[in-house]
Amino acid sequence: MLSGLCKNHSSKEAFGFMSRVALQAEKMNHHPEWFNVYNKVQITLTTHDCGGLSKRDVKMATFIDKIAPSD
Repeated sequence: MLSGLCKNHSSKEAFGFMSRVALQAEKMNHHPEWFNVYNKVQITLTTHDCGGLSKRDVKMATFIDKIAPSD
């Protein structure tokens, strides 16, 4: 399982970030588990079919790291 917390400057920015991740998830047919409160987005990546991590989790994590806001 890969897990991380992304802090955004506002709830609007957090929603935009989540939308970009959601569009990529649809393209990959690989959807994260996530939780959002105001400007924070917690994401967990795992592949239930294999009971752990897969290459798709790593690919999704790489995408998320690229678009995540920096401090």
